[in-house]
Amino acid sequence: MNTRMLALGVLALLTVLRWVSLAPQEMTPAGAYLALCGYAPSIAYFDGPGATAICTALGTRWTGAGALGAALLWPVFAALATAAMYFLVAGLAGARAGWAAAVLLNLLPVFNTASVTPTCALPLVMFALAFLACAWRALDSSSLAWWGAAGLCAGGGLLFDYLAWFFWPALLLVMLASNRWRPRLLEPGIWVAALPALGVLTWLMFWNAEHGWVHFIGGTWQTVTSLDLRTLPRGIYEAAIAASPLLLVAMAGGLFFALRDARVARRAKFLAIPATIAGVVATYILMRGAPPQAAGLLAAALAIPLLAWLPAPGPWLTAIFVSAALWTAGHLAMQPAPQTTITREVTAEIEKFRVTETTDPAAPVFLIAQNAAMASALALHLPDTSFVVPGHPPVYVVESPFADSQYALWARYDQFVDAPRPASDIAPDPFTEQDGANPFVGRSALYITQQKPDQLPQAITAAFAAHRLLAEIFTPSGQVLRVYLCQNYETLPL
Repeated sequence: MNTRMLALGVLALLTVLRWVSLAPQEMTPAGAYLALCGYAPSIAYFDGPGATAICTALGTRWTGAGALGAALLWPVFAALATAAMYFLVAGLAGARAGWAAAVLLNLLPVFNTASVTPTCALPLVMFALAFLACAWRALDSSSLAWWGAAGLCAGGGLLFDYLAWFFWPALLLVMLASNRWRPRLLEPGIWVAALPALGVLTWLMFWNAEHGWVHFIGGTWQTVTSLDLRTLPRGIYEAAIAASPLLLVAMAGGLFFALRDARVARRAKFLAIPATIAGVVATYILMRGAPPQAAGLLAAALAIPLLAWLPAPGPWLTAIFVSAALWTAGHLAMQPAPQTTITREVTAEIEKFRVTETTDPAAPVFLIAQNAAMASALALHLPDTSFVVPGHPPVYVVESPFADSQYALWARYDQFVDAPRPASDIAPDPFTEQDGANPFVGRSALYITQQKPDQLPQAITAAFAAHRLLAEIFTPSGQVLRVYLCQNYETLPL
């Protein structure tokens, strides 16, 4: 058996093992939220570009509403990212270095976590490594095919996360910094590579224009420029946990020596500039107080090839491999099994209450959950959704003027719709521009929450004529879900 077939067998085995680890687990609320968003495919949703949600939804359609369904494609992304790492490093430093980098990528605890968690982080890394692998071959051969492949990778990354914006500018900076590559800017290849990314970005901007620029209105100039340096020590500690301490030090050293050689070594320049940009972006996101997981994993993946610039890399690599393997094994062994509040059994109990309390089939009891994640988990586990109003989500979140999830963009139970037109012989009210009606007025709902009776929001206590605690459900995670019967919806008073 040759080396390539052996590598493919190991990748296939890793993929299957990741699927096996997911199979007995329940879907997390975050995964349920992504899947529900993906059931209505779009270029984007409230939280960002839409490919992550669509991939999650595809998995749940194929294998059911469980952890395996939600993350079904992520072990595949991990295998493709590994292959991209190999082809990138092999093209620069030979097959042996390529295998070493691919193995080391799979020894990162953060990579293993991302391979079974449906987020944008792993697809972003996959496309980044593939982009660089294609771009290196394009620079070496001036092939429009390789430039086109690089451009498709940049566009693919933008379908998952806006962080992919820097792929093409980073390559442009590499070419501007190189006397040998600078003349290539006059060739069509690099500009061909920009077209797919520009196309996806334009599509995303059109979506934002139609939806109130929800991806950008959450920040101001003050939030963009307010950086908290006190987050750095904690961020370094978390990075050491996510990558293993020795490997983190080695990657920082590799980046330092690669930047030192970047002026005279085009390979160092090609790898160090994108890795530096990714590291700066991750640090910036950290200092703004936002989760840096996607940017951090991207920076770590791009820094792995730089280990070749360490002085005497041979002895270093042996220690790095052993420590990373032990660290990852310990990390995986100590990770607790995820516990979810909403399961099929819990949802079945709630459905019994809904059916029991529905006295008028024409106005069935509808469901409201405490937050978007809980509502999504309930929605995916409901055995019957025939009571749902067409075009509405199966479970609502509490009405609020504050938009914090995709539920703000979907139809809501507190919205008014156009009232039926009056008969032609009835004169319209001259003081009313438009008649509206709420079809949920007078109906009852079940409110599912962890809140105690004295913690209920005003959107429940004031919007319904009466409410009472119907049941308490003890969930497998040890938490208590409370089901409140809320009768005669009247809408919130002005």
